[in-house]
Amino acid sequence: MGFSYVGLIIVAVVLLPNLLFVIFPPKNIPNRLQDVNLLFTIIERMGIIAFIVILLTSNVSFINLNFNLFLLLMILCIVIYYVLWLRYVLKGQDFSLLFTPLLFIPIPMAIFPVCYFLFASFWINSIYLTITTLIFAIGHFANSWNSYLHMMN
Repeated sequence: MGFSYVGLIIVAVVLLPNLLFVIFPPKNIPNRLQDVNLLFTIIERMGIIAFIVILLTSNVSFINLNFNLFLLLMILCIVIYYVLWLRYVLKGQDFSLLFTPLLFIPIPMAIFPVCYFLFASFWINSIYLTITTLIFAIGHFANSWNSYLHMMN
């Protein structure tokens, strides 16, 4: 166990755009918006914390990794995620933009980071990261879907 610069980069790339949320806080947040259930929030937080800890303390290095389909899919997911953040900023930071579908994809700002994490777990060949991603996804999708439904009403 050590510190992984690859893990740090994987985490930083997906978390950096979230700083836009601090710099450009959302407008028009619905009243009484809540997460689905405290259990889903706990599951979401546990999953992301475990993912980050495992990534940062793994023995993964660039020497061990190949340029392959999983890396390409990671790049595709993160590019789409960044485009969605640009949409949020450029269209006035309306809260609904965080959950607005992208073509036929519901809650894309929840789906693409999860896919990025999942492909990262495949890229570095870690079953533990795959499991923590799936745990995170359960809570993240439930909470995001709830917010999306709340926006629709």
